[in-house]
Amino acid sequence: MAAAALPDLPDLAAFRRFFLEEFESAAAEIEALDRIPAALLDRTAALGAYRLTPPAELGGHGLRAGDYLPYLEAAAMGPGAGRMLVHVNNGIWRPLAQFGSPAQRAVAAELAAGAACVAFALTETAGGTGRDLHSRAVRAASGGWLISGEKHLITFADRADHFILVVASDDRGARDSLTAFLVRRETAGFEIDASQRTMGIHGTGHGWLRYHDMEVPDSARLGEAGQGLEVALSFLDYSRLSLSTCMVGLGQRALDEAVAFARRRTTFGRPIADRQAVQAHIADMQADLHAGRALVRAVAAVYDAGEDITAIASAAKLFCLNMVGRVTDHSLRVHGGWGYTKDAPIERVYRDARGFWFEEGTQETQQLVVAREVLGR
Repeated sequence: MAAAALPDLPDLAAFRRFFLEEFESAAAEIEALDRIPAALLDRTAALGAYRLTPPAELGGHGLRAGDYLPYLEAAAMGPGAGRMLVHVNNGIWRPLAQFGSPAQRAVAAELAAGAACVAFALTETAGGTGRDLHSRAVRAASGGWLISGEKHLITFADRADHFILVVASDDRGARDSLTAFLVRRETAGFEIDASQRTMGIHGTGHGWLRYHDMEVPDSARLGEAGQGLEVALSFLDYSRLSLSTCMVGLGQRALDEAVAFARRRTTFGRPIADRQAVQAHIADMQADLHAGRALVRAVAAVYDAGEDITAIASAAKLFCLNMVGRVTDHSLRVHGGWGYTKDAPIERVYRDARGFWFEEGTQETQQLVVAREVLGR
């Protein structure tokens, strides 16, 4: 039987309209219920939002980073839940494809079609990340593994079918002390508590994961034992570039909202867009966005060349998280008191932006990565 034809690559202008109009029209419902309506999830999958970067053998278009970033930036201009759908699903297939068994690679193909959801589970409340993970996996008598510990702030915990769980498999705290597993949601002993509430990016189903002597077969292992850090980095390096692009998109939305408001808001018979103080805010926002966009495109070129981007991706995230903070601050100032009300889109944009402070590592984490690279060089 011949393989089904791959749907056409979405038109970029139509893609942007979907997130700024159709997804935006559901923003109030997403905020109120803290979940994405099922019909909107179906529409996002039908649009082809998850097929942008997976290779053809996984049912995707295989876009290079430089060609993909404009789509992601467009998605990030709408509600935070929309950009998270595009960001996660166009990245989480990578560890499955690179380290997975044939069965695990099949899950990656389901991702592209919107038929599966995979969550990345690294962050813990008890420790940091990387070598400071407290979750532990030990060999079971059956030949499988017994895993104990917890995770929190796991995106899409409310709906994920599978979780990439990165845990320590020995106590040495070394680079090869971590192992990754692809764990099914229905695994016995796997407690998923998706009641965690966040300041912004509502609808993304953050939650706690808890497990004590949860037994998983060795076939659930993703990559070799001790290869967990490599598995994590195969997603994290992409993710930091991706998140930096999202910050540019959300910053652009903040600027657009400020410009629209400044043109319609009048004081003393003139639009405030005529005021030099407001123009200064607009100019600073535009300058920041130009710099952020140029930086992420430069990182994308390095990524597409097949070179290591760990340090430069951290530099991009470090710059862009401060950039989007400044831009949303300026936008709120342009809006004045009205921007502090729930009626103003900038109120949600401002809250959504603050999630970037913590996604895939804080500012301080990025500073450490960049400084170590510079000092080592």
